[in-house]
Amino acid sequence: MSKAIITLTRGGFDLGKRLQQMLKDSTLYVNGKFEAEDAGIQKIDKNITAFVGEIFHQYDCLIFIMAAGIVVRAIAPYVQDKKTDPAVIVLDEKGKNVISLLSGHLGGANEYTLVIAELLRSNPVITTASDINESIAVDTLAMALNCAIEDYNDATRITAHIVNGEQVGIHTDIPIPFSLPENLTIVDEKKVENEKYKGMIYITERQVKKNPDEDQVILRPKRIVLGIGCRKGKTEEDILKAIHAALQGLNMHPLSIKHIATVDVKENEPGLVGAVKTLGVPLVVVNRERIAAVEKEFSRSEFVEKTIGVGSVCEPVAMLSCNGGMWLQRKTAYDGITIAVMREGGVEYGNYCGRNQL
Repeated sequence: MSKAIITLTRGGFDLGKRLQQMLKDSTLYVNGKFEAEDAGIQKIDKNITAFVGEIFHQYDCLIFIMAAGIVVRAIAPYVQDKKTDPAVIVLDEKGKNVISLLSGHLGGANEYTLVIAELLRSNPVITTASDINESIAVDTLAMALNCAIEDYNDATRITAHIVNGEQVGIHTDIPIPFSLPENLTIVDEKKVENEKYKGMIYITERQVKKNPDEDQVILRPKRIVLGIGCRKGKTEEDILKAIHAALQGLNMHPLSIKHIATVDVKENEPGLVGAVKTLGVPLVVVNRERIAAVEKEFSRSEFVEKTIGVGSVCEPVAMLSCNGGMWLQRKTAYDGITIAVMREGGVEYGNYCGRNQL
């Protein structure tokens, strides 16, 4: 995780140098009047608010060593959304207190705060209700399980039930490899008596019909891999239509797509690049040499082989980019677009107990 340490005073400079030595992938920014002693130290050559605007989205975590009031005023013009804002942490220049100020859950500020406080043997200050009550927020649960949240307003309502100590049920299609608060109960969807619960959490890639009379939130495990091949000139609209048709046939939600894979020759195909950007998922590119080594396992097209040098695309790129798993859909044609779908077997869970990347 990339980190910026920002300070304006001599005392902050001294603490910043200590902290930079402890934290991997960190850059120290100091008042321009101080001498920069090495390449890892940069000078601030403008007012703090303008400077923060330049770096606000360049780092995963901003660590300020200065008064909290200065930080609040400096970041205020740039704060937009907890899904995209970086973690913001504030320290006094003596390092007595480490304050999680912004993006405590999704940005990781709470976890970073605990790690920094342990390194400096100082006092962590965390004010999010789920943390101080030793509970769990829906967004933290989603991060820990590598899930997307379908509706953040729903997540807020369910988190309120959890923090208030009310009973919340969970129906999940994936294992939860850590303990949950006592008021969270994993239930069998077929047997669930919804009236027993103030809210429900559904963890599934399947489509879920919303119940307007129930507080519920849906978390989408990011474990669906799509392999795609397409004719040259296919538009973004064409490709999105094909993707949605494939997912609808499988009763899958688009938020469960982990990535889309294709062959290297299609890496810059405008329609495919646009579709991936619209869906907000990575495009994984598999080179033809890797495909050639395994394509005998799949059906091949002579036309495709003459055109790009390998006779199969969607199935081998799905398999080669997938962390094990099972086929949900073999090669299927959608008017010049082919799609194969796999579900990863080794779901990558986050580290709910604390990050080690600092």
